[in-house]
This record gives sequence, C-alpha cells and structure tokens, in this order.
Amino acid sequence: MNTSFYIAARYLFAKKKRNAINIISGIAVLAFAVCTAALIIILSTMNGFEELIFSMYNKFNPDIKITLNEGKVFEEKKYSRQLSSVKGIQYILPVFEDNAVIKNGDYQTVCTVKGVDSTYFTVNDLKGRITEGEPLLHKRNTNYIVMGAGIDHKINSNIGGPFSLLSLLTPRRGEYSVSDVDAISQMEIEPAGVISLDEYINNRYVFVPLEFARQLFERDSMVSALEIKLAANADAQEVIGHVKSLLGDSFKVQDRMEQQASLYKMFKSEKWASYAILTFILLIAAFNALGSLTMLVIEKKEDIRTLSGMGANNSMIRNIFFTNGFLISGIGALAGLIIGVLLVYLQERFGFIRMQGAIVESYPVKLMYKDIVLVASTALGLGLLTGIYPAVKSVKGL
Repeated sequence: MNTSFYIAARYLFAKKKRNAINIISGIAVLAFAVCTAALIIILSTMNGFEELIFSMYNKFNPDIKITLNEGKVFEEKKYSRQLSSVKGIQYILPVFEDNAVIKNGDYQTVCTVKGVDSTYFTVNDLKGRITEGEPLLHKRNTNYIVMGAGIDHKINSNIGGPFSLLSLLTPRRGEYSVSDVDAISQMEIEPAGVISLDEYINNRYVFVPLEFARQLFERDSMVSALEIKLAANADAQEVIGHVKSLLGDSFKVQDRMEQQASLYKMFKSEKWASYAILTFILLIAAFNALGSLTMLVIEKKEDIRTLSGMGANNSMIRNIFFTNGFLISGIGALAGLIIGVLLVYLQERFGFIRMQGAIVESYPVKLMYKDIVLVASTALGLGLLTGIYPAVKSVKGL
C-alpha cells in the first residue's frame, strides 16, 4: 500500500486529540453522501418527468411537421403527391388548425379547432388516451367532436346525452361590420369523446373532421399543416433533408424536438438549475472538509516534523493531507452514489412514492449513466480542490 495513502487513511479514521476534528470530518462525509444522493435522485426525477411529458407530446406531435414560413394555409393535394414519393414516409396527415369559440348553452371558452382525417387517432396511437366516450369524428353523415379534458370541463358538455349539441363560432372571412349578424360563422356538432394528454393540450384543443373545419373557417381544400408519420426504421433527419429539397424555402420542416424547442430548453434549464443549487450545497460540505483538514494539519505538526526528520520529503507530506481530502469526498460520494442509485432503482421498479390525481401512479424516474458520471466527477473534483490548501499548509515552516 502507498505510504501516503496508508497514513492519510489512519489520520482519517483514527481518534484525534481534538474530538471536533472527528465530528467535522464525519459531517463532511455525511454531507457529501447526502448531496451526491440528492443530485442523483433529482436529476433522475427530472429525466423521468421529461420522458413522461415528451411521451405524451410525441403522441400529439408528429414525427415531422410541415408548415408555411409565411402565411397560414396552403393547398394540400399538390404537396401530398410530391411527398408520397419520399422513402421513409408512412403516413401524410393533412391538418387544419385555427381558433374558435366553443359553446354549450351558457358555457363557452376559446379553443383551437384541429381538423383531422378519420385515421388520426389510430395513426398516432391516441385511442388509449380517450377517457370518456370514443375517438369518433364522422359516422353516418354526422360529424363528431373529441375535446381535451380541460375544454370538456369548462363547457360542462354532456357526451351521449340529450341536448348534447355544441356550437363552434368564428369570425367569417371578408369585410363585415361588428353589428352584422352574418359576421359570425356558427356550426353545430355532436360530442363523441374526451381525450387527456398534457394540461396545455387538454385546455386548448378540440378535434373535428377535416372537412368540417374547412367549412367552419371557409378554407375549401386548404390545410395549415401536413403531419408526417415515419416508417419504423426511417432516419428522420434524412427524410427531413429530402422533404426540404422537394418543398423549397417557403416551408418550415420541423422534427419533434424543433416543434417543442421551448419545452426542451425549459427542462434543460431546470435540470441545470437544480444541479447548480445542489452543487453549491456540496461546496459548503467541501468547506467543512477544508476546516477539518486544516485543523488536522495543526494537530499533526509534531508528526509532520517527525516524518520530515525520518526522510519524508515535502511531496510525500503534501500527498498525505491531499489524499485525506480525497478520501473524505470519495467515501461520501461513493456512499451517496450507492444510496441514490438504489433509491432510484427501487422507485423505477416498484414505484414506492405515489402521485395523487396524476396521469401516472408514481413519480417517474430515469437513471442515466451520464448523470452518474457528472455527479461523481463533481463530488470528487470538489474533494480534490478541498485538499490543496491543507496540503500546501502542511509543509510550511519545515
């Protein structure tokens, strides 16, 4: 065993003349362990929530979304024919979106009407998100609407019951005065189901047949977007490159990450903010270790002189106290990593900590290897920095 390491280990675990050194060292090890475990748990929880939210958005957001860079609507058929030849595209779903007022008697609210075709819920695997009724849009010459859970709650709809017809209202295109009764386009539709996804979607979207939406907004054969579902083994970036070359600069072609760029940035910033706060607490633990080591250097002055007289050079003496600081952080970090990883694994496997009234039964967690490396590097890095000052101080005056 390395002599410096052996002496450093003895200094760490042996009882000191001043009991305060043992206490401060113990507190430093405990603080490193707690902060390291907390970092693993919090980062894993952030990963879990990120995966959960985006799993819901990924059912709502297409693999690729095509919209105009300037303007709101465009002709569908011409571009659908062009895109059908691109390898890797499985489905092309025409979509029309615009804002309207949805009304049920005295209850009303603003919503985004999303006109889609009859395959929309099947292609996007959304049938399992229907919490009431069924994912029905058109049957026997009757149009139906599927509402977000928040919209359904706001207008107090009555799915399948008597007097259940809802009204959708929107300003008509053209020049009309405010007082003109023809200035508002109003159409009635039967509610068929309620869908529950993210809170934002629940409180904003309703789904209607594409032709119904075109008629409501007086847009004939226009669409506001084309949503693309890729084949199982398709390369999204390769397909996007082909689509861009076909459509030119007039169109915006976005993958899922680009469609939710602000949400991705929010999750990343929250994750790094949590990391920064806990690292700051870890820094306080490092100061505890620094105080403990400084006191140890003062207590062991006689030992240092004895070692120097026996031929130990300054480098060896510095290494003793530097290693002592590394041991404090290393033991604490290792204990914290074991505790943190174990707790995350147990939560992921058994879901001990439950969530009340949420879309999942227990808090979602996801352990990532890069987070373990980051946390371990942070804790050990602070431990190494902690040992520098006592190591330098130990050879002064020899």
